[in-house]
Amino acid sequence: ICLILDEGGVNDQSFNQSSWEGALASKEKYGVEVSYIESKSESEYFQNIETAIDQDNDLIVGVGFKLTDTIEEASKSYPNQKFAIIDGSYENTPSNVHSILFNEAEAGYAVGLIASQMTSTNTVGFIGGMDIPSVSQFLVGFEKAIKEENKDIKVLSQYANSFTDSAKGKAIAQQMISQGADIIFSAGGGVNSGVWEACSEAGIYSIGVDMPSSQFNPNIITSALKNIGIGLEATIKDLTEGKFKGGEATVYDLSSNGVGYEITEHLSNELIEYVDNKLESKK
Repeated sequence: ICLILDEGGVNDQSFNQSSWEGALASKEKYGVEVSYIESKSESEYFQNIETAIDQDNDLIVGVGFKLTDTIEEASKSYPNQKFAIIDGSYENTPSNVHSILFNEAEAGYAVGLIASQMTSTNTVGFIGGMDIPSVSQFLVGFEKAIKEENKDIKVLSQYANSFTDSAKGKAIAQQMISQGADIIFSAGGGVNSGVWEACSEAGIYSIGVDMPSSQFNPNIITSALKNIGIGLEATIKDLTEGKFKGGEATVYDLSSNGVGYEITEHLSNELIEYVDNKLESKK
């Protein structure tokens, strides 16, 4: 199995890293061989896929929404090759492609509940990498929870138009902090590290994304978890059992443990119980 990574590298502390950890877990569980190819720009996607095909991989996985079109193009050029796409979907999914999708809105909702209970300024922020469904849905859920809990809380939001520009993430965060934000949720791949840095310097809280992020910065109170490994492992398991589901999409959500939130020492037992009860009622 070969992962074609989006820009940002395998150690992006976000999407690519989470996908690779899922692949490594599959190697342990199912005895498959796994590898990855990093993409420095969109122009490298197709070339990287062709490299993976030349390596005789049984399954090639496009990691991220931005690879959606290239995976579709490759699936037509190589009809006997099996592909999967994480965060990409099609009106008519090609018969040799399986889409691995997540309900980001539910993860955003979970961390929105936490932000609504922990803000003291009634101003919070959201910084996304790009305005694409797999990012914007985090904001949809985040805002929904906050408005349900307290209509007086203001949600500032902006996209960095990048998944790699940490300096831009920091600049946007600093601007939000100057507007009174005391918690900032960032869903931007490599952009996140700049946001976390700005929040630390200002002594305010931040919220991570995709994987448990509190390991990267002590001011991260929780993370909107997207358990990419669960979707990837299930797809690889199907492949090893001869049950690869080409032409289909699978959505992983709260009920399948596909999304959730990170529990950290910043969260009181009472808050965890409150959030869990709210999420249980949504299943």
